Amino acid sequence: MVGTGSPPARLRLAGLVIALATVLFGALLATAVHDRQTAAANVAEQSAPLSADAAEIYRSLADADATAAAGFLRGIEESHADRVTYEANIRTASRLLAKAAARTGDSFAAQRQITILNRELPGYTGLVESARSANRENKPVGNSYLRYASEQMRSTMLPAAEDMYHAETRRMAAIRADAAEPPWAAYGAGLLVLAVIGFCSYRLYLATNRLLNLGLVAAAGAVLVSLVWLTAGHAMARSSLADSDTHGSASVQLLTQSRIAGLKARGNENMALVARGEGAAYSREFDYWAGAMDDKDKGQRLMQRSEQQAEDKAGQVLVADAWTELKDWKKLHDQARKQDDLGDYDAALARTIGGKADGKTVKDTTERRFAAMDRKLAAAVEHEQQQFQEQAENGRSALTGLPVGGAVLCLLGVAGTVLGVGKRLAEYR
Repeated sequence: MVGTGSPPARLRLAGLVIALATVLFGALLATAVHDRQTAAANVAEQSAPLSADAAEIYRSLADADATAAAGFLRGIEESHADRVTYEANIRTASRLLAKAAARTGDSFAAQRQITILNRELPGYTGLVESARSANRENKPVGNSYLRYASEQMRSTMLPAAEDMYHAETRRMAAIRADAAEPPWAAYGAGLLVLAVIGFCSYRLYLATNRLLNLGLVAAAGAVLVSLVWLTAGHAMARSSLADSDTHGSASVQLLTQSRIAGLKARGNENMALVARGEGAAYSREFDYWAGAMDDKDKGQRLMQRSEQQAEDKAGQVLVADAWTELKDWKKLHDQARKQDDLGDYDAALARTIGGKADGKTVKDTTERRFAAMDRKLAAAVEHEQQQFQEQAENGRSALTGLPVGGAVLCLLGVAGTVLGVGKRLAEYR
């Protein structure tokens, strides 16, 4: 009977420690990979779409407000297109709010903003309908209804939609950070296994004068391959997720900020005319938001930053085209404002939404230029979102196969340990 302190007993204990450490490493590796794959999937399939939906809610509400003002400016000749666009925007916002409410989960900030929007939206649409009805009957009170509705949209609803967008964007960044976090526990466990194997191999060398134990060498090789695979896979995943941020979501966020600024400027442009001589505050707001998009003196220039941030040439061209439309829009706006300041309201109105100025039909309007700019920005957002999705998917796929492959390698490591230790134990019989 061999005592507990005998070489065979110590050898069995060493083999058991190596086997258990290898199993622990395998479990930590599988857990780490699963957690990061799940986080990467959440970025691509849940958080990013929610952020995009939040941005679309803002766009739909802001565009509905601007369209309602444009329809009001046309008076009893409100176009069918204005009506259809307004109603489509309200339906889109309502649908996306219901969708977001079901998917935001434990995001208290987002849920709070959704509650505000669901509470305020019926009141807003009611005021717009009252304004439209009074406007058809040439009642001055329609102006007051519309201005009150627009104030409700600007002071409560749009800030709530913007806060919701920022909340979802922050949550996406947090999930991406989780996906990119190095699996330190798995690294530590793997290095521990290699250290224990190295120590045991050294002790066996001293005891037997045999340089290598093939079983332990195989075990060390299996663990080392797992570690290298984990390190390389995580590095690739982290790089792809970083690219999805730098050239994906960051670009989308800049473009979204540009669209939001454009929508705010457009809404203020229309409301300045609705106010009929009392629109100075709206005009200042237009200058601020149009300046945020393209004003080197203010140091913001969202368009320039969006073009620089774009992933590729195609994205840069889309932004550059939108930037050109913005410049043309601002020129036309300056002309319309000058005419309004001179008291020629009808000419200013014609240059804004269409009609006749100086006896001629105005074909190129600020409304047309804004719509062209917004379409190009929307196309740029879609393009950058595709780039983001590709990089986010690469981040997830970089770890594909690692849980199963790592488990197999760890089992081989355990088997190598058993065989290597067993061979040495057989020599004591």
